[in-house]
Amino acid sequence: MSILTIGIDIGGTNFRIGTVDENDEIQNFEKNSSRIFDNGNVVETMADAIKSYMARYGVTENVCAVGVGIPSMVSKDKRTIISTPNLKGFDNLRFADALEEKLSLPVYLDRDVNFLLQNDISRLKLDRSKTILGFYVGTGFGNALYIDGKFYAGKNGAAGELGHIPLLDVEEKCTCGNIGCSEVRCSGKYLEVLAAKYFPETAIRNVFKEHPNHPILLKYVEDLAVPIATEINILDPDYAVLAGGVLYMAGFPKDVLVKAIHEKTRKPYPESNLDLRFSEHDQQSGVYGSGEFARMQFSAAKAVSK
Repeated sequence: MSILTIGIDIGGTNFRIGTVDENDEIQNFEKNSSRIFDNGNVVETMADAIKSYMARYGVTENVCAVGVGIPSMVSKDKRTIISTPNLKGFDNLRFADALEEKLSLPVYLDRDVNFLLQNDISRLKLDRSKTILGFYVGTGFGNALYIDGKFYAGKNGAAGELGHIPLLDVEEKCTCGNIGCSEVRCSGKYLEVLAAKYFPETAIRNVFKEHPNHPILLKYVEDLAVPIATEINILDPDYAVLAGGVLYMAGFPKDVLVKAIHEKTRKPYPESNLDLRFSEHDQQSGVYGSGEFARMQFSAAKAVSK
């Protein structure tokens, strides 16, 4: 009997689910709307969705664990969702325990960006014993830290909030409530603001393609390097993974970003042997990462119990 894990990637717009088999292949991938969580108990909704999914594909007896990635602040013990700005009903919720009770299966919960980095580590074949940083420029600015074989969570589980380090001379208020967070300038949201102001006749997806070398866009790209180089200078990583929808827009000048990162990184080290890796994601990346993580954690727990 094939042993499967279920990987789940919850975003502000989409709820993605799939099974990951022992050969690290995704099966039965589905994408649905996250609006299913808008009404009622989100744990019951999630449990019903998973049970229905397993029954639909006839895998109920094959699933050994579930991994759930969510765009939230998650507690250090990875059992509680502390806050989720873009989804209703997911705040101050002992989510993993409650879902385990409903499913009678182990549930492994974490920030969605951590599972994106889990995916990247596997797909890029990076050495898991090394220090690996993930920088994800999408709607916001996501960040994941992998140190000594595991994700770094910090005291409260809030480590990796690189989008919320303060920038000098930036007065805009961030959605988190603070003033001048890097995400105010280093995000897809801010790119939309620039596009509307300077390129109103251009579709947002084409701004880099149709306006190459425009000073406004070049400054935007160079500013992305500020938080990236900041963390690189602090942690001196073996690898830095760069990904996210903004970085894979048509015409995005990756060379400008790489040059700016090198310029802002301390010399001679870590700049001289900095290892930057670009990774292009698809709809299944978060599902794969959460499913693979669940399998690894389940296998480790099973080995300890023997």
